[in-house]
Amino acid sequence: MRIAKEITLTEDERAELSRLVHSKLSSVRLVQRARIVLLAAEGMQNKDIAQQVGIGRVQVSRWRERYAQS
Repeated sequence: MRIAKEITLTEDERAELSRLVHSKLSSVRLVQRARIVLLAAEGMQNKDIAQQVGIGRVQVSRWRERYAQS
């Protein structure tokens, strides 16, 4: 079984991602990606994030990995 990368956010990163999620001007995809990262930082598993956001587990895994690498 693969273990998802742990996401740790600074207060500034968390604030910026939250701002994106609640902005009326952000694109749907950007909001979705920000939500994925925020939920991952809360310790949720990819399958649970996928269910809550309404996308596939592979997509969640991909964005979690990309954020962890950046």
